[in-house]
Amino acid sequence: MKEFKFSLNKLLEFREQKEESVKEELLMAQKSLRVSEQQLHALEAEKRVAFNVSDFNVGKMQLQYRYILGLQHKIKETQVTILKKQKVVDQIMSRMVEAQKDRKVLEKLQEKQHEQYLIDEKHQEQKIIDEIANRKKFSLF
Repeated sequence: MKEFKFSLNKLLEFREQKEESVKEELLMAQKSLRVSEQQLHALEAEKRVAFNVSDFNVGKMQLQYRYILGLQHKIKETQVTILKKQKVVDQIMSRMVEAQKDRKVLEKLQEKQHEQYLIDEKHQEQKIIDEIANRKKFSLF
């Protein structure tokens, strides 16, 4: 009896590779997003520290004010960057879902074809058994 071979196996392998590629891309984008979020937290912590002024002379306070304004500007830029990176992560995530759907469709088809193969094999075996039984029956007469 011949071995089961899925006719679309190459396509299934291609879709698995595509899914793996998108998964790697997603991991990289998520890592980049986490780095930007960490930068934002660091900037916010630095801003909180900058508000603690122990010396109240005018020159130092003006310098502190400019420094805080610069931090606020960096914080806003980082927030915009985070939003952009989050959009990228969301887009890649939707591509990942599509790649998984494509792979699962082929896996389901492969499973159904394998089940049909097993059914056909059982029918074939039963035919052979019936033929052998009929030969023995007729040879007795």
